[in-house]
Amino acid sequence: MEKKTVAALSFLFIALFVAQEIAVTEAKTCENLSDSFKGPCIPDGNCNKHCKEKEHVLSGRCRDDFRCWCTRNC
Repeated sequence: MEKKTVAALSFLFIALFVAQEIAVTEAKTCENLSDSFKGPCIPDGNCNKHCKEKEHVLSGRCRDDFRCWCTRNC
């Protein structure tokens, strides 16, 4: 009885681990330059708000080139 329990728990652990890996790989994101953001992008500015409200994506951030980049699911 004890060997069956250990085997069942091992199988369950492996199944949950594989399911987690599949979920993580499906949630990839991509960054694209915002098409409609006007003006210079400053850190902690309104780029994140613009991307969420105007372009309906996950988030936005200012990169080193001072342009607004929006993050969306690939």
